[in-house]
Amino acid sequence: MTDIVGVGALNIDFIYEIDDINCIRMTDLDIKEGKEIVADDAALSGLRDRLNRFGTLKKMSLGGSASNTCHVLALMGYDTGMIGVLGADMEGDFYLDHALYDDERGIVRKGHTGITYIANATNGDRSIVLFPRSNSSITEEDVDVDVIRNTKWVHMSSFATDKAIEVQRKIKTLLPNKTSFSIDPGEIYARKGKAVHTLIEGAAILFASESELEMLFGAQREKAIQEALQLAKIVVLKKGARGASLHSREVSFDAAVGKARVVDNTGAGDVLNGVFLGLYMKGLDPSSALEVATKAASLSTTGYGRDAYPTRRDVEFMYQDAEKRRG
Repeated sequence: MTDIVGVGALNIDFIYEIDDINCIRMTDLDIKEGKEIVADDAALSGLRDRLNRFGTLKKMSLGGSASNTCHVLALMGYDTGMIGVLGADMEGDFYLDHALYDDERGIVRKGHTGITYIANATNGDRSIVLFPRSNSSITEEDVDVDVIRNTKWVHMSSFATDKAIEVQRKIKTLLPNKTSFSIDPGEIYARKGKAVHTLIEGAAILFASESELEMLFGAQREKAIQEALQLAKIVVLKKGARGASLHSREVSFDAAVGKARVVDNTGAGDVLNGVFLGLYMKGLDPSSALEVATKAASLSTTGYGRDAYPTRRDVEFMYQDAEKRRG
């Protein structure tokens, strides 16, 4: 039986450094600092040309939120799998050659692999442009029921199409009673607000940033958290440079972020998800788990893509340190 299976988009990330985000703005792409937008292939060539002209490619990396989280869990020693779509192309081959999944049965090959262009501007925040491609073609028929029924945990993240939400709702109905699930809706799903509440409902853990929580449940923070707790058992609220907080019906506590020289913060929130899930699934103290997860997320920003993701030894050391300091 697999420890955890991710459900979400599978992308190849192209991570660039660029002096000014204005250099890559295009009339048919509403590129915004600090935001993720979805585009179609008609804009792909023009964006790539501008990035190569005005920026520097620093890393080509495997990506996708749930995939990043499962990669962290694999580094921690968990058996992982993934449900999603990769293209029947060289990019899809590259993805599988470098992935750490123990169970690849849930990955369907068709069309062209999704691509994400990430621009880290020296004078501002990063901007993300997602070309979903085959990720948008996932159907209920693509879901391997055996993969779902033979895992202890399922972690979901977003796709770029509404029909994918229906596929994920279907997956929820297939979960055995002893299988838990968590979800990180990300900005794409959070923009849909109440439309994804039924997808969140029943989750053991909801991971969300402050802005995503507001989009999902409204601007009044405490009320939003309480509404979220009507759907999920635990809410882990990610606050960027201010760390994270955990909320349940019984307790709330905060964890500060570790200090690091940020090179690339792509996937840092997914690292937080993975480390927290890995420690939580072991039944370890959730306050220490959150403290370690925020520090691991900070550590991940010191490299490009997945280069600085924490190892099992990193996580064990940080957890022991957190427990000692808590007395």
